Amino acid sequence: MKTKNNMEEIPLSLSNIRIFKEIRNGFDLEGKMSKKVLMLSIVMLLIGALVVTGSAQQVVSIEYGELWKDLFEPAVEEFEKITGAKVDNVVVPYGMDMWEKITLDFADDIAPDVLMVDAFRIADCVEAGYIRKLDGYVKEWPDWDQYYPAFQAMGSYEGHIYGITLETSVNAVLWYWKPNFEKAGIPMPWKPKDWYEVLETAERIKERLPDVECPLYIPMGTKWGEGAIFGGIYSEILGADTSEGDRNRLRDYTTGKWIGSSPAIERALNFYREVFFVRKLCQTELMYATDVWKEWRRLMRTGKIGIGQGGAWEWTEFWPEAIRPLEMMRSNVLGRISLPGSGDQDTPSIQTISGGWTVAMKKETKNPDLVWGFLKILNSKERLARWLAAAGKLSMRKDSAEVPEYGENKFLMEIGKLLPYTTYRDAVAGYTTVSHYLQQAMEKVAVDGLSAAEAMEWYKNKLIDEFGKDQVEIIELPDCGCPSSIIW
Repeated sequence: MKTKNNMEEIPLSLSNIRIFKEIRNGFDLEGKMSKKVLMLSIVMLLIGALVVTGSAQQVVSIEYGELWKDLFEPAVEEFEKITGAKVDNVVVPYGMDMWEKITLDFADDIAPDVLMVDAFRIADCVEAGYIRKLDGYVKEWPDWDQYYPAFQAMGSYEGHIYGITLETSVNAVLWYWKPNFEKAGIPMPWKPKDWYEVLETAERIKERLPDVECPLYIPMGTKWGEGAIFGGIYSEILGADTSEGDRNRLRDYTTGKWIGSSPAIERALNFYREVFFVRKLCQTELMYATDVWKEWRRLMRTGKIGIGQGGAWEWTEFWPEAIRPLEMMRSNVLGRISLPGSGDQDTPSIQTISGGWTVAMKKETKNPDLVWGFLKILNSKERLARWLAAAGKLSMRKDSAEVPEYGENKFLMEIGKLLPYTTYRDAVAGYTTVSHYLQQAMEKVAVDGLSAAEAMEWYKNKLIDEFGKDQVEIIELPDCGCPSSIIW
């Protein structure tokens, strides 16, 4: 029985009535309590505490970024309705560093049961003891089989699942401004077959359209941070050598070592040197704008860029929502093509890399089964597909195409064809350090003008200093001695 304040009353069973009478009759004329009554009073207090504790409403705390509000809020409402539990949620304002917020929350012992983790931070969270393994849960969850393998692995670390990917993108997309191509006399649709053709196209724009500020824009350097790697040079590395033996990556997963030098890294650095230092197809000053993301989007949507390397998710984000043109109008000015391989022997013709945000469970959560119930509701087929379609973001699930709102989106369905080919950033402890050193190596070729070989030697030595010589691998050219086929 509950009171008007929704508090549970102590049930009036015969045994409880008898106890009340004992207490009432246990006071002497002076109002003093006998030992017997004292003991009975303690019993009644314990009974009341047990009743209140047993009936207290269960609470799940969650934290998410403002950008995901339209996904989380309906899921919270459904979860509370189904379970009767209460959700305490914290919305992190747009622009606030989510990783900094997470680390501060754990330091202050106020971390939520459900938290969002950028996929490349999964390893850091596991090493810090922040998040819980989800292996047992996903094993019993039929929906898990609908996730592409790359996205199952994206939220994993050392063979265990820790995060469920909420959204993703494919990088290595070359966006191009159609009016500028038309003015420069460049045939469309544009289909470059290698890096040389990309450079030559940008050269033509530079020569014929002096008002274009950046004929070829590629994220570069420490101001871009991880964006320079994930949105930039990692895609070039993937396209600069064969994937056999992880020759086109930053880490060799067979040996468990970081790759300090390789033909792929050297070719990618040389490409950056050509763009920034040799051909001057992009001003290095643009890489140090106060807000590099904002400046990049402004340049693109105002037609001040010829070609720009970015991600599929930017299709909707080049323009603020308030002034975003309709999709048909955007298609009239923006073209897109996948970044080709370098053109060297045995390099892939299609390469792309994906990242994304995952949702994870705090390791020390008190009610993991209840929290998992929320994660299932949040990641349900229909809810996720509809939100992704509205946001113009790619799904990691094969069955999203079955939801009309998503399946009828031509852009998402077209870009989604790249998902089976995608890979992901190295979700390994130490990756953020490797990323930072590579950002600096990019600056050495693009700004300082060092050769690609010199910058790579510096990068290799920094990895050795950080991880030890036995943890850094050197990959040489194949025995055939095949040189780069690109003539700069």
